[in-house]
Amino acid sequence: METLTICVPFFALPGLPKECDSLVGNQNLILRDILGLNPLKKGEYENGPYLEGFNVDGKLDYVFYFEEVEKIVEKKEYDKIYVLFRAIYKPYEKDTQHLIIGYYTVENTKGVEIIPGVYSITGTSAHFVDYNDAFDITDTIVGYNLQDSIMKSNSENHPEYKDMINDWFNHISTKENKIEDYIERSKQLRAKRTEEEFKKALKDCL
Repeated sequence: METLTICVPFFALPGLPKECDSLVGNQNLILRDILGLNPLKKGEYENGPYLEGFNVDGKLDYVFYFEEVEKIVEKKEYDKIYVLFRAIYKPYEKDTQHLIIGYYTVENTKGVEIIPGVYSITGTSAHFVDYNDAFDITDTIVGYNLQDSIMKSNSENHPEYKDMINDWFNHISTKENKIEDYIERSKQLRAKRTEEEFKKALKDCL
């Protein structure tokens, strides 16, 4: 059976001033927008990889608002699916970048609708790299006007996606896997974000 790779975008936690490092931790790890600092955030839930689990249960959940993803992954003819994550990332005082930072391996392709229009699938393993090893594909995404696009390796309309996606996947799969660091930082930020003292200190350093 066929192996499918899909490349999906998500809004990442933007880069913050160095003064915030002591609050938010290692900024070389590009997380989803856990702190809600991205003005383009779509809804109640952060779109993107929940490396600590949507319910902080250690599962590798991916929460998304794209019905198209659900329709792709629910098909049964794939024996394995890789979900390749493209972070829409705004470094501090620099232009927005599109970075391939990691992927999930997905074997059970049955998604769950959390609330109407919000879906989740769970990976069985993950590989995530830090900023220095991420693959910057900004020129490709902007040049082909793919900012909001979901790309798949078996696209009939765009067969050229297959080579692009495979190149991106192969690049990061050879880099050091920082998944444990990602999980730890995700847990820390989720725990801190409701603390009044943390919210005040974060506001002061922005």
